[in-house]
Amino acid sequence: MDAKYVSLCRDWFLDYANRFQSLDPGVEKNIVLKIGHTYRVCDNAYRIAKSVGMGRDDLALAEVLALFHDIGRFEQLKVFGSFDDRITVDHAKLGLKVLNSSGVFCDLARSERRRLCRAIWLHNKYEIPETERSDTVLFSRLIRDADKLDILGVINEHFATRDLHPNSALDFGMKDEPGFSREAVSEILQGKMVRIPVLKTMNDMRLMYLSWAFDIYFPVTLSCIEERGYLTRLMSNLPDDPEIFKVRNFVEEYLAGRKHIYI
Repeated sequence: MDAKYVSLCRDWFLDYANRFQSLDPGVEKNIVLKIGHTYRVCDNAYRIAKSVGMGRDDLALAEVLALFHDIGRFEQLKVFGSFDDRITVDHAKLGLKVLNSSGVFCDLARSERRRLCRAIWLHNKYEIPETERSDTVLFSRLIRDADKLDILGVINEHFATRDLHPNSALDFGMKDEPGFSREAVSEILQGKMVRIPVLKTMNDMRLMYLSWAFDIYFPVTLSCIEERGYLTRLMSNLPDDPEIFKVRNFVEEYLAGRKHIYI
């Protein structure tokens, strides 16, 4: 994969995304949000890829992967007005359909096309199957880290400003009430990511995003999350409750352990 192809992909992405401009202010706001998200994920993916010493070809592949990982979100928003895969469509599946019909991958080597398609498919799944090939696992971990890093920033900003600037597409239909799910707490205390079907309230969403710490793979991603205070901000807005205190302690001890490994 060469620089000329990456440039072609950048142009194709922007042209495609711009087709979804809308006169509806709510829809347009989220189209702009997704375009910005994509470019920030590109920056994140490049930083992570450089941190593990990827060469020129793999750096190019990482950028194309980041450009296209959320391409299905645009059609999803246009048709359903929502980012909620539970009640609309799997946006990774929709994205692959868009990419395959566009022909943008036609000139790629079969191995590159396979890695891109599998990593896009896996970027939003609960976990990466143990049966995946090692090269697919590497790029899947990279895009999952790069994606989560930006989403944590977006969602913290949303929580901080949602009273003044509401965005129902980022609330995923959750109730804004003081309670939280004991099942969400239980999953965190087992070192697991909180599953989406468990979510009932905005606090459950905070717990889910907090639990993403368990699915971050690369040390540089964890360093960025810590520097930007994303998890600390999520924890600070959870209720004062003994079960939440257990969650905070568990996550903090986990992160301290991860940091110790890489010192």
